[in-house]
Amino acid sequence: MNDSINRQWLVGQVEDHGPGLSLTREHYVYHEATRPEIQQGEVLIRTIYLSPDPMNHAWVKGWSEKFPAIPPGQPMGGGIAGRVIASRHPDWAVGEAVTGFLDWADYSVSDGTDHLGVPLQRVPADLALASGLTALGMSGLCAYLGLSMVHPFPGETVLVSGASGAIGSLAGQIALLGGNRVVGIAGGPEKCALVQQLGFHEVIDYRQGQLSAQVAELCPEGVDVFFDNVGGAPLDAALANMAIGGRVMICGGLSHYGAESVGIHNHIQLAMRSVSMRGFYYFDHVDQWPKGRRQLAHWLRDGKIVEAFDIEDGFEQVPEICLAQFSGGVKGRKLIRINND
Repeated sequence: MNDSINRQWLVGQVEDHGPGLSLTREHYVYHEATRPEIQQGEVLIRTIYLSPDPMNHAWVKGWSEKFPAIPPGQPMGGGIAGRVIASRHPDWAVGEAVTGFLDWADYSVSDGTDHLGVPLQRVPADLALASGLTALGMSGLCAYLGLSMVHPFPGETVLVSGASGAIGSLAGQIALLGGNRVVGIAGGPEKCALVQQLGFHEVIDYRQGQLSAQVAELCPEGVDVFFDNVGGAPLDAALANMAIGGRVMICGGLSHYGAESVGIHNHIQLAMRSVSMRGFYYFDHVDQWPKGRRQLAHWLRDGKIVEAFDIEDGFEQVPEICLAQFSGGVKGRKLIRINND
Protein backbone atom coordinates (compact mmCIF):
# COMPACT_ATOMS: atom_id res chain seq x y z
CA MET A 1 0.00 0.00 0.00
CA ASN A 2 1.00 3.65 -0.43
CA ASP A 3 1.92 4.89 3.06
CA SER A 4 0.92 8.45 2.17
CA ILE A 5 -2.68 7.40 1.43
CA ASN A 6 -5.27 6.91 4.15
CA ARG A 7 -7.97 4.55 2.93
CA GLN A 8 -11.25 5.13 4.75
CA TRP A 9 -14.77 3.79 4.93
CA LEU A 10 -17.16 6.71 5.29
CA VAL A 11 -20.81 6.70 6.31
CA GLY A 12 -22.96 7.06 3.22
CA GLN A 13 -26.04 9.23 2.94
CA VAL A 14 -29.01 6.87 3.00
CA GLU A 15 -32.45 8.46 2.74
CA ASP A 16 -34.39 5.72 4.51
CA HIS A 17 -32.43 3.85 7.15
CA GLY A 18 -35.51 1.73 7.81
CA PRO A 19 -36.29 -0.05 11.05
CA GLY A 20 -33.76 -2.03 12.98
CA LEU A 21 -30.08 -1.35 13.52
CA SER A 22 -28.41 -3.31 10.74
CA LEU A 23 -26.84 -1.34 7.90
CA THR A 24 -27.00 -1.80 4.14
CA ARG A 25 -24.24 -1.77 1.53
CA GLU A 26 -25.14 1.83 0.69
CA HIS A 27 -23.99 2.95 4.12
CA TYR A 28 -20.36 2.10 3.21
CA VAL A 29 -18.51 4.59 1.00
CA TYR A 30 -14.87 4.05 0.07
CA HIS A 31 -12.67 7.15 0.24
CA GLU A 32 -8.97 7.98 0.04
CA ALA A 33 -7.40 10.85 1.95
CA THR A 34 -3.83 11.85 2.72
CA ARG A 35 -2.10 10.38 5.74
CA PRO A 36 -2.84 12.69 8.70
CA GLU A 37 -0.23 14.67 10.63
CA ILE A 38 -0.21 14.82 14.42
CA GLN A 39 0.07 17.76 16.79
CA GLN A 40 1.55 18.01 20.26
CA GLY A 41 -0.23 15.59 22.61
CA GLU A 42 -1.35 13.25 19.82
CA VAL A 43 -0.41 9.84 18.46
CA LEU A 44 -0.78 8.38 14.98
CA ILE A 45 -2.01 4.79 14.91
CA ARG A 46 -1.71 2.46 11.94
CA THR A 47 -4.62 0.02 11.91
CA ILE A 48 -3.91 -3.69 11.58
CA TYR A 49 -7.32 -5.17 12.48
CA LEU A 50 -10.87 -3.89 12.25
CA SER A 51 -13.50 -5.42 14.52
CA PRO A 52 -16.84 -5.91 12.69
CA ASP A 53 -19.17 -6.06 15.71
CA PRO A 54 -22.95 -5.72 15.62
CA MET A 55 -22.41 -2.71 17.87
CA ASN A 56 -20.78 -0.88 14.94
CA HIS A 57 -24.15 -0.80 13.23
CA ALA A 58 -25.78 0.82 16.26
CA TRP A 59 -22.92 3.30 16.45
CA VAL A 60 -23.43 4.44 12.86
CA LYS A 61 -27.19 4.88 13.32
CA GLY A 62 -26.83 6.31 16.81
CA TRP A 63 -28.35 5.42 20.13
CA SER A 64 -29.92 8.46 21.77
CA GLU A 65 -29.25 7.29 25.32
CA LYS A 66 -25.62 6.42 24.69
CA PHE A 67 -24.08 8.09 21.63
CA PRO A 68 -25.04 10.21 18.60
CA ALA A 69 -25.12 8.87 15.07
CA ILE A 70 -22.02 9.29 12.92
CA PRO A 71 -22.90 11.96 10.31
CA PRO A 72 -22.79 10.99 6.62
CA GLY A 73 -19.42 11.75 5.09
CA GLN A 74 -17.51 11.05 8.30
CA PRO A 75 -15.33 7.95 8.80
CA MET A 76 -17.10 4.93 10.17
CA GLY A 77 -16.02 4.03 13.66
CA GLY A 78 -15.45 0.78 15.45
CA GLY A 79 -12.98 -1.32 17.33
CA ILE A 80 -9.46 -1.32 15.87
CA ALA A 81 -6.13 -2.79 16.88
CA GLY A 82 -2.93 -1.24 15.61
CA ARG A 83 0.50 0.18 16.29
CA VAL A 84 1.63 3.64 17.27
CA ILE A 85 3.79 4.81 14.35
CA ALA A 86 4.29 8.42 15.45
CA SER A 87 3.89 10.00 18.87
CA ARG A 88 3.94 13.46 20.37
CA HIS A 89 2.14 12.17 23.46
CA PRO A 90 4.11 11.61 26.71
CA ASP A 91 2.31 8.35 27.55
CA TRP A 92 2.72 6.57 24.22
CA ALA A 93 5.83 5.36 22.42
CA VAL A 94 6.29 4.35 18.81
CA GLY A 95 5.75 0.63 18.33
CA GLU A 96 3.27 0.12 21.16
CA ALA A 97 0.23 -2.03 20.44
CA VAL A 98 -3.07 -0.30 21.03
CA THR A 99 -6.82 -0.84 20.74
CA GLY A 100 -9.74 1.57 20.84
CA PHE A 101 -12.87 2.72 19.06
CA LEU A 102 -11.38 4.78 16.25
CA ASP A 103 -11.72 5.40 12.50
CA TRP A 104 -12.19 2.53 10.08
CA ALA A 105 -9.17 3.65 8.12
CA ASP A 106 -5.50 2.89 7.67
CA TYR A 107 -4.61 5.65 10.13
CA SER A 108 -6.27 7.30 13.12
CA VAL A 109 -5.16 10.29 15.19
CA SER A 110 -5.77 10.20 18.95
CA ASP A 111 -5.06 12.40 21.95
CA GLY A 112 -4.83 9.29 24.13
CA THR A 113 -8.56 8.61 24.14
CA ASP A 114 -10.80 7.04 21.52
CA HIS A 115 -13.88 8.47 19.82
CA LEU A 116 -16.08 7.54 22.78
CA GLY A 117 -13.82 9.38 25.21
CA VAL A 118 -12.36 6.18 26.65
CA PRO A 119 -8.58 5.88 27.19
CA LEU A 120 -6.75 3.87 24.56
CA GLN A 121 -5.93 0.35 25.73
CA ARG A 122 -2.45 -1.16 25.56
CA VAL A 123 -1.93 -4.74 24.44
CA PRO A 124 0.83 -6.45 26.47
CA ALA A 125 3.94 -7.08 24.37
CA ASP A 126 3.89 -10.81 25.16
CA LEU A 127 0.36 -11.32 23.80
CA ALA A 128 -0.96 -11.24 20.25
CA LEU A 129 -2.25 -7.96 18.90
CA ALA A 130 -5.52 -9.65 17.94
CA SER A 131 -6.04 -10.56 21.61
CA GLY A 132 -6.53 -6.85 22.28
CA LEU A 133 -9.85 -7.11 20.44
CA THR A 134 -10.72 -10.56 21.77
CA ALA A 135 -9.92 -11.85 25.27
CA LEU A 136 -8.57 -8.46 26.36
CA GLY A 137 -11.17 -6.44 24.47
CA MET A 138 -14.92 -6.08 24.41
CA SER A 139 -15.48 -9.82 23.87
CA GLY A 140 -13.53 -10.97 26.90
CA LEU A 141 -14.63 -8.15 29.18
CA CYS A 142 -18.30 -8.61 28.33
CA ALA A 143 -17.95 -12.31 29.10
CA TYR A 144 -15.96 -11.85 32.31
CA LEU A 145 -17.75 -8.85 33.81
CA GLY A 146 -21.21 -9.84 32.58
CA LEU A 147 -20.91 -13.34 33.98
CA SER A 148 -19.63 -12.05 37.34
CA MET A 149 -22.80 -10.00 37.75
CA VAL A 150 -25.05 -13.07 37.74
CA HIS A 151 -22.75 -14.97 40.14
CA PRO A 152 -22.67 -18.59 38.90
CA PHE A 153 -21.90 -20.81 41.87
CA PRO A 154 -19.80 -23.97 41.46
CA GLY A 155 -21.95 -26.86 40.31
CA GLU A 156 -24.67 -24.69 38.79
CA THR A 157 -25.78 -25.10 35.18
CA VAL A 158 -24.84 -22.20 32.89
CA LEU A 159 -26.50 -21.98 29.47
CA VAL A 160 -24.83 -19.75 26.85
CA SER A 161 -26.41 -18.62 23.58
CA GLY A 162 -24.18 -17.67 20.68
CA ALA A 163 -21.71 -20.10 22.23
CA SER A 164 -19.50 -20.27 19.13
CA GLY A 165 -19.27 -16.48 18.92
CA ALA A 166 -16.69 -14.07 20.26
CA ILE A 167 -18.35 -13.40 23.62
CA GLY A 168 -20.19 -16.69 24.12
CA SER A 169 -17.12 -18.84 23.50
CA LEU A 170 -15.23 -16.98 26.24
CA ALA A 171 -18.18 -16.79 28.65
CA GLY A 172 -18.52 -20.57 28.51
CA GLN A 173 -14.83 -21.11 29.18
CA ILE A 174 -14.90 -18.71 32.14
CA ALA A 175 -17.92 -20.55 33.56
CA LEU A 176 -15.99 -23.81 33.22
CA LEU A 177 -13.15 -22.31 35.23
CA GLY A 178 -15.70 -21.52 37.93
CA GLY A 179 -16.69 -25.16 38.27
CA ASN A 180 -19.99 -24.89 36.43
CA ARG A 181 -21.74 -27.32 34.14
CA VAL A 182 -21.83 -25.42 30.86
CA VAL A 183 -24.22 -25.96 27.95
CA GLY A 184 -23.85 -23.97 24.74
CA ILE A 185 -26.33 -23.08 21.99
CA ALA A 186 -24.95 -22.74 18.46
CA GLY A 187 -26.14 -23.24 14.89
CA GLY A 188 -24.92 -26.03 12.60
CA PRO A 189 -22.36 -28.84 12.85
CA GLU A 190 -19.24 -26.67 12.43
CA LYS A 191 -20.18 -24.21 15.15
CA CYS A 192 -21.28 -26.98 17.49
CA ALA A 193 -17.96 -28.77 16.90
CA LEU A 194 -16.10 -25.58 17.88
CA VAL A 195 -18.12 -25.32 21.10
CA GLN A 196 -17.27 -28.91 21.96
CA GLN A 197 -13.58 -28.29 21.29
CA LEU A 198 -13.68 -25.43 23.79
CA GLY A 199 -14.70 -27.87 26.52
CA PHE A 200 -18.42 -27.17 26.96
CA HIS A 201 -20.13 -30.14 28.60
CA GLU A 202 -23.01 -30.14 26.11
CA VAL A 203 -23.97 -28.26 22.96
CA ILE A 204 -27.40 -27.65 21.42
CA ASP A 205 -27.85 -27.10 17.69
CA TYR A 206 -30.76 -24.69 17.47
CA ARG A 207 -31.13 -25.45 13.78
CA GLN A 208 -32.41 -28.90 14.73
CA GLY A 209 -35.60 -27.29 16.04
CA GLN A 210 -37.55 -27.85 19.26
CA LEU A 211 -35.08 -25.66 21.09
CA SER A 212 -36.99 -25.57 24.37
CA ALA A 213 -37.21 -29.38 24.41
CA GLN A 214 -33.47 -29.65 23.73
CA VAL A 215 -32.71 -27.32 26.64
CA ALA A 216 -35.04 -29.30 28.91
CA GLU A 217 -33.31 -32.56 27.97
CA LEU A 218 -29.79 -31.30 28.65
CA CYS A 219 -30.71 -29.16 31.67
CA PRO A 220 -33.14 -31.48 33.51
CA GLU A 221 -32.80 -29.61 36.82
CA GLY A 222 -33.24 -26.25 35.14
CA VAL A 223 -30.91 -23.48 34.00
CA ASP A 224 -29.34 -21.60 36.90
CA VAL A 225 -27.67 -18.93 34.77
CA PHE A 226 -28.48 -17.99 31.18
CA PHE A 227 -25.89 -15.82 29.43
CA ASP A 228 -27.68 -14.42 26.39
CA ASN A 229 -26.00 -12.96 23.32
CA VAL A 230 -28.88 -13.43 20.89
CA GLY A 231 -32.37 -12.85 22.29
CA GLY A 232 -35.36 -14.21 20.40
CA ALA A 233 -35.90 -17.97 20.36
CA PRO A 234 -32.90 -18.88 22.58
CA LEU A 235 -34.09 -16.46 25.25
CA ASP A 236 -37.62 -17.87 25.13
CA ALA A 237 -36.30 -21.43 25.37
CA ALA A 238 -34.13 -20.52 28.35
CA LEU A 239 -36.94 -18.73 30.19
CA ALA A 240 -39.13 -21.81 29.79
CA ASN A 241 -36.44 -23.90 31.51
CA MET A 242 -35.04 -21.69 34.26
CA ALA A 243 -34.43 -23.10 37.72
CA ILE A 244 -36.05 -21.48 40.75
CA GLY A 245 -34.00 -18.40 41.57
CA GLY A 246 -32.21 -18.46 38.22
CA ARG A 247 -30.45 -15.45 36.75
CA VAL A 248 -30.42 -14.14 33.18
CA MET A 249 -27.76 -11.84 31.80
CA ILE A 250 -28.64 -9.99 28.59
CA CYS A 251 -25.28 -9.21 26.99
CA GLY A 252 -26.31 -9.00 23.33
CA GLY A 253 -29.28 -9.24 21.03
CA LEU A 254 -28.22 -10.24 17.54
CA SER A 255 -31.78 -11.28 16.69
CA HIS A 256 -32.97 -7.70 17.29
CA TYR A 257 -30.78 -6.01 14.67
CA GLY A 258 -33.08 -6.84 11.76
CA ALA A 259 -36.09 -4.97 10.48
CA GLU A 260 -38.63 -6.77 12.64
CA SER A 261 -38.61 -6.47 16.40
CA VAL A 262 -38.43 -9.79 18.26
CA GLY A 263 -40.60 -10.10 21.35
CA ILE A 264 -40.26 -12.19 24.51
CA HIS A 265 -42.96 -14.81 24.94
CA ASN A 266 -42.06 -16.62 28.17
CA HIS A 267 -41.44 -13.64 30.42
CA ILE A 268 -44.09 -14.83 32.92
CA GLN A 269 -41.53 -17.43 34.01
CA LEU A 270 -39.55 -14.60 35.58
CA ALA A 271 -42.33 -14.30 38.13
CA MET A 272 -43.32 -17.95 38.39
CA ARG A 273 -39.75 -19.10 39.11
CA SER A 274 -38.38 -16.03 40.91
CA VAL A 275 -35.90 -15.42 38.10
CA SER A 276 -33.96 -12.17 37.86
CA MET A 277 -32.92 -10.67 34.53
CA ARG A 278 -30.51 -7.81 33.98
CA GLY A 279 -28.52 -6.26 31.17
CA PHE A 280 -24.86 -5.50 30.62
CA TYR A 281 -23.58 -2.51 28.64
CA TYR A 282 -19.84 -2.57 28.06
CA PHE A 283 -19.14 1.17 28.36
CA ASP A 284 -20.95 1.48 31.70
CA HIS A 285 -18.13 -0.45 33.37
CA VAL A 286 -14.93 1.25 32.18
CA ASP A 287 -13.67 1.41 35.78
CA GLN A 288 -13.66 -2.40 35.92
CA TRP A 289 -11.77 -2.93 32.66
CA PRO A 290 -8.24 -2.93 34.18
CA LYS A 291 -9.09 -5.65 36.71
CA GLY A 292 -10.84 -7.70 34.05
CA ARG A 293 -7.99 -7.34 31.55
CA ARG A 294 -5.44 -8.46 34.16
CA GLN A 295 -7.42 -11.59 34.98
CA LEU A 296 -8.12 -12.43 31.34
CA ALA A 297 -4.46 -11.90 30.41
CA HIS A 298 -3.43 -14.25 33.23
CA TRP A 299 -5.81 -16.97 32.01
CA LEU A 300 -4.69 -16.44 28.42
CA ARG A 301 -0.99 -16.77 29.27
CA ASP A 302 -1.67 -19.91 31.31
CA GLY A 303 -3.71 -21.49 28.52
CA LYS A 304 -6.84 -21.65 30.70
CA ILE A 305 -8.83 -19.84 28.03
CA VAL A 306 -8.28 -19.97 24.28
CA GLU A 307 -9.42 -17.61 21.58
CA ALA A 308 -11.26 -18.76 18.48
CA PHE A 309 -10.42 -16.45 15.59
CA ASP A 310 -12.20 -16.00 12.27
CA ILE A 311 -9.91 -13.59 10.38
CA GLU A 312 -10.40 -12.33 6.83
CA ASP A 313 -8.05 -10.11 4.87
CA GLY A 314 -8.76 -7.09 2.72
CA PHE A 315 -9.81 -3.46 3.10
CA GLU A 316 -12.09 -3.60 0.08
CA GLN A 317 -14.10 -6.50 1.52
CA VAL A 318 -15.07 -4.63 4.72
CA PRO A 319 -18.74 -3.95 3.85
CA GLU A 320 -19.48 -7.51 2.76
CA ILE A 321 -17.76 -8.98 5.81
CA CYS A 322 -19.61 -6.64 8.17
CA LEU A 323 -23.00 -7.42 6.67
CA ALA A 324 -22.34 -11.17 6.57
CA GLN A 325 -22.17 -11.39 10.37
CA PHE A 326 -25.98 -11.42 10.44
CA SER A 327 -26.16 -14.51 8.22
CA GLY A 328 -24.84 -16.81 10.95
CA GLY A 329 -21.56 -17.78 9.31
CA VAL A 330 -19.10 -16.44 11.91
CA LYS A 331 -17.24 -18.91 14.13
CA GLY A 332 -15.33 -17.27 16.97
CA ARG A 333 -13.95 -13.73 16.88
CA LYS A 334 -14.41 -12.15 13.46
CA LEU A 335 -11.63 -9.71 12.59
CA ILE A 336 -10.65 -8.01 9.33
CA ARG A 337 -6.92 -7.62 8.73
CA ILE A 338 -6.31 -4.56 6.56
CA ASN A 339 -2.53 -4.24 7.01
CA ASN A 340 0.33 -6.49 8.04
CA ASP A 341 1.71 -6.01 11.54
